[in-house]
Amino acid sequence: NATEDNLDKETAELELSASAIHRELHLRAARLKRRRNSSKRIYQLPEEVFAEILAIDVLDFVLEEEERFFHPMPRMTLPAVRRARLCNVSHRFLQTVMTTPRIWSDICWGRDDYLRLLQMSAQAPLTIRCFQYDPIITRTSGEKGDFLNAVWGHSERWKALSLDLRLDDRYLPSPEFPAPQLRDFNVKFDHFSWDSPEIAPYVFKISGNPSLRNLSLTKAGLQWDGIDLSHLKSLSLNSIEQGAPSLEKLVETLRMASCLETLSLRQVNTVSLDEEQQLELQPIHLNALITLYIAEMPTGLADYLVTIIRTPQLKTSHVHGLLLKHLENPDSDQNPYHHFFRVIIPTLAVRGSINLALCNDIFSEVVSLEPDSQFIWTPRRSADTAIGTASFGVEAESPVQGVEAMVEFLTSYRIDCLTVMASGRKLPTPPDEDQPPPSGSYFPAEVLGKLPMVTKISVGVLDDALNILNFLGSPRRDEGTGRFGWACPQLEELELEGIRGLTPNHIQAFVDAREGDGNPLIIEGQVVQRPQWAHIRNQQYLGTLPVLPVELDDL
Repeated sequence: NATEDNLDKETAELELSASAIHRELHLRAARLKRRRNSSKRIYQLPEEVFAEILAIDVLDFVLEEEERFFHPMPRMTLPAVRRARLCNVSHRFLQTVMTTPRIWSDICWGRDDYLRLLQMSAQAPLTIRCFQYDPIITRTSGEKGDFLNAVWGHSERWKALSLDLRLDDRYLPSPEFPAPQLRDFNVKFDHFSWDSPEIAPYVFKISGNPSLRNLSLTKAGLQWDGIDLSHLKSLSLNSIEQGAPSLEKLVETLRMASCLETLSLRQVNTVSLDEEQQLELQPIHLNALITLYIAEMPTGLADYLVTIIRTPQLKTSHVHGLLLKHLENPDSDQNPYHHFFRVIIPTLAVRGSINLALCNDIFSEVVSLEPDSQFIWTPRRSADTAIGTASFGVEAESPVQGVEAMVEFLTSYRIDCLTVMASGRKLPTPPDEDQPPPSGSYFPAEVLGKLPMVTKISVGVLDDALNILNFLGSPRRDEGTGRFGWACPQLEELELEGIRGLTPNHIQAFVDAREGDGNPLIIEGQVVQRPQWAHIRNQQYLGTLPVLPVELDDL
């Protein structure tokens, strides 16, 4: 009887398991049927429509990866990977991918069998990429010359060309080529070379009257005649000695390119301006511009461009080289920067994830407002990816006068400057013992009384450090309210690294005066509360502090 009961129990369990498996198979069959029914519409599409969908899928997938890593950084996802995935879907996917030239038109050195792709792409417009620092290289650098020579023979089919190379004559093809279909032209050269340190500048000459959409040149020039620039959406020029556009050509291009979204100019050897030149001051309306970068340009060029350009949709700006005198009366219609200030001031006044810094660069004689972070300014291609930041700098032969004018600008618009770089960002750390330290004062400490929201101050010059410590170390009467208080009551960090001549005694005297024992002071019958504790960054001073014992309960 016990044996029969066990058999009955085992039979019942097997029947339950079989029933569960049967139900699972029915569910899987139903899901498969639904998937097949949903894919019927795809297989009913005409072949030309289906091929276009797959081509867009491959090419747009690559563009999304480029946007993520901000071109021209190499893509981490290969078109070959996407093509392989599509080929594994079904026989029709495989057949369509193999017979559609556009799907094979994206060719990158070091990753693809470029000769096969040149053949498979037939007469489709080509996208060519070649990066010297590509992290995914499957072929030796010796093949780079063969790759460039091969694709150079198909320049008439180029739709996009992106190069990031050393300026080395061993494998660079001729700078003259026909490219009537070219839309995106991005070239970045590195002049450093072990074999030939002195290389002649590389100036491209493109024939065929291409209509460019995106143009980016770094350490490479261009013959600007015979190219249609009226449809430009992005223009980036960086470190160009020969082959830079003349001032007339640059202004003409900006007037034509009404759809321009990104304009970046840095170290471009265009025409210098002087006060005697008669320049056209008719406004240039760039209503689509969202990103503007102008830095290290010939004297007067930034001033001229900001005066004539109108950018109502500007989202990200970095403009250095403006004139100090135009910081006065920024609201006046007679101020040539009136339109520029009206756009950037709302961005400056809003506190976000990137704090604002007042930077007094004593070496380049520039006083600027810029993001206080390790912010790497990179042109973004669209408004969706552009970061809302504003930065501008003025040329100031007198650093003290420049700082005073910039603080007046800040206070007039109630802009909370959260960081002060009293000596700029370029002081050597650790300091060079062979070079004498900067002497004199470059930063007027009394302006800190007008910036109550400052949370960090960085100083690199002895006289400025002593003046700031003295100013912050004693309470002062507020001219508006008549009450006593401390300057910069929100101060959290005071950076005093690498200042020759500054001793721990100077810093300790400041700490004793400002923080004391923490108890409030009584001054002329008024109770004056101590400000919050501020962290001092100075290795010599920190080395003099006693080491507190650590209790086991605190670990």
